[in-house]
Amino acid sequence: MKKTIKIIALTLAVIITVLTVASCSSYGENIMTLGDKGISVNAYQLLLSRMKGTLYTYGYDVENERFWRTVISSDGTTYGDYFTASIVEQASRYVIADYLFDRNGLVLTKDRIDLVDKLMDAYVKKAGSKNALNAKLKEFGANYDVLRDLLLLETKIDMLKDHIFGEEGEKIEKGVKEIYLKDNYAAFGQIFLATYDYIIDTDEFGDQVYYTDEKHTAIAYDTVNGREKLDEFGKPVKDILGNTAYFNSEGKIAYDKENGVLGYATEENGDKKIKKKSAEEIAEIEKNVESYMQATDGNIDAFLEHAELYGEGDGDGKITYLFSGTDYYASMNESLKYLDEITEKLGDMGKHDVSVVRSEYGYHIICKYDLESGAYDMKEYENDFSDFYVNLIALLFDEECKQYESSVIINEKVMNEAPTIAEIGTNILY
Repeated sequence: MKKTIKIIALTLAVIITVLTVASCSSYGENIMTLGDKGISVNAYQLLLSRMKGTLYTYGYDVENERFWRTVISSDGTTYGDYFTASIVEQASRYVIADYLFDRNGLVLTKDRIDLVDKLMDAYVKKAGSKNALNAKLKEFGANYDVLRDLLLLETKIDMLKDHIFGEEGEKIEKGVKEIYLKDNYAAFGQIFLATYDYIIDTDEFGDQVYYTDEKHTAIAYDTVNGREKLDEFGKPVKDILGNTAYFNSEGKIAYDKENGVLGYATEENGDKKIKKKSAEEIAEIEKNVESYMQATDGNIDAFLEHAELYGEGDGDGKITYLFSGTDYYASMNESLKYLDEITEKLGDMGKHDVSVVRSEYGYHIICKYDLESGAYDMKEYENDFSDFYVNLIALLFDEECKQYESSVIINEKVMNEAPTIAEIGTNILY
């Protein structure tokens, strides 16, 4: 696969047997039911269209029918089979959740319904009218009412999760959290040695530029030792930001190097421009990598000392937590793929063992740390655990729903008549 999409797809073999290309579907009929609850074939189609839209945003060639016929496993499963089965399972979870919502005595509150209706009003306004919105939704096998009902159902799911697990996971037992931490996270520190340099920002004279702050808001002029230069009208020369420029005795810009911030050349997106170090410089870094590894392996004090002395950027040895799921970081951004390699290495390492990972940025000498109990709730690690509760609740909720999985009845006739994911429209809006 070009990228890994993290979608749980269970009971594929069973589900795929009922997925065949056929004619138009029976509008409004339930595609699956549990007790007195059901999800319509039109809501199912809307879910299919959403999946297709998600894949489109990841760069998959979803408009090409051949893509869906591409075989991705030895048992003959295609992209079409795989992603359709995942939506069949999602629809099944929705029906189960609706069933559990009632069993738990929950009721949709007015404020929640109002939020959905405000969103629907926004969709109508953006489309131009309700008829125009229906025309757009028709491509996805839906209409205004189908979309609203699906949004209300998803609101029920959110309320059910909050009821069972707490709005922020506060109802989950600590032991469950600790097991999830142990099974899904790795802790490490690193000594980072970059194989690149940032390109220093220079002026027209080739001198390094100093700014008043990191955002390059204004030039930091030496107003004490520098002097103003007057133009032909006797007025002080201004820079492009309209500030008075100060110059030294050589006619060059006078910078306040003591209080100013050294500037770096930046890309259009604001990232600092870099240049690769020379082969000789990289060879020297490689010697240092070998030396540091030999000196620190198994010795946490030596590792922390080396990290403080030689680490660059985030390579100061501070504890960092990484989610250890396969290809987790590459699925978010290909440039983060090296983090997946780090978690893989950490899985084979013992406490305070040292290893090295080479990335496009440089060398990461990593040391494995112990997991700290309750780290997921600690302020200093909040960025590392930003999706801890979201993922844990999703896992626990899935386990809750599995208990009712065998009781969900799929209407094979309606399923067979429904459009395939290849035939449905690509939905990135609804």
